Amino acid sequence: MRPISLRLHERPITQVLFNREGDLLFVAAKDKLVSLWYTTNGERIGSYQCGGVVYSIDVSQDSKYLITASADAKARVWDVSSGRQLDSTDFEVSARSIEFSQGDKQILVVTDQVMGCQAKIHVFDFDKDEVRKLNKSYTLPSPQCKITQATWGPLNKTIFASCEDGAVRIYCTEKRELIKTILDHNKLVTRIEWTKHRIMFMTCSKDGTAKLYDTKTLKLLRTFDTGRPINAAGISPLKPHVILGGGQSAESVTTTKVDASQFKVRFFHIVYGEELGGLIGHIGPVHSICFTPDGKTFATGGEEGLVQVNHLDESYFEFDDDLVYNPPVQH
Repeated sequence: MRPISLRLHERPITQVLFNREGDLLFVAAKDKLVSLWYTTNGERIGSYQCGGVVYSIDVSQDSKYLITASADAKARVWDVSSGRQLDSTDFEVSARSIEFSQGDKQILVVTDQVMGCQAKIHVFDFDKDEVRKLNKSYTLPSPQCKITQATWGPLNKTIFASCEDGAVRIYCTEKRELIKTILDHNKLVTRIEWTKHRIMFMTCSKDGTAKLYDTKTLKLLRTFDTGRPINAAGISPLKPHVILGGGQSAESVTTTKVDASQFKVRFFHIVYGEELGGLIGHIGPVHSICFTPDGKTFATGGEEGLVQVNHLDESYFEFDDDLVYNPPVQH
């Protein structure tokens, strides 16, 4: 498996994201750019210039609209094909996370807890046909701590928020209130990642663990312990595999002994919890991992500004046979 290396960004990658068809790759970074690439050959199509560090991006189901959340306290809507900015909305502080609802009718935006402002989740109605695309709908109550990411639950009935205090908070979108708090991590939760049909979700944390939950019952199904901070997870839509990435923070790398294996992405079996292998490709912490919807390609983005696109070999798809339990035949 030979990765395609995409080199454009001069500062750390914050998010890599494929569109619904998996033929386009969007890359957000701290150099105020969002770049767009072809997945198959790594050819660059263009870029979108924001006014501050781009923390989060999302793309609509039809791949026509791109939304960005950035440190210049703005959420923006872009036309993907022309690169034109269609709309923007201003906040008091940095916009940390952004996501389309299922069906692209609404957008959620998370703002930071800084300068006396409380962290909040803002929900906007998104109208493709209007000139003004973003119209404020409501704001959810603040958890009194920094929110690292927020994401829509199944059928947009809930919103899940990962928080600095190690909690995952679940809000009801109908009642617009907090309905459940999951406190299984003892350090900051960096990300929440869904399985293909949102039947299960995984949380990543600075405490070195990733935890898999049942969405309906919120029961903890499995814990994956890597022994180092986890920044990102990619759950395969095709195989029972998860890829975990992270590593020591950029600040602590210079003061402690570290080698390249610290930053490899690691494959785990979701059912058995066994580590299947690893992939070295980054020389700094991995910040984002994303699978294509067909599960045949995944991309990783790291601290050094490098994006690796990995097209999985045929041998990978035949790999699982030895992990399936075959009971002995009775004679």
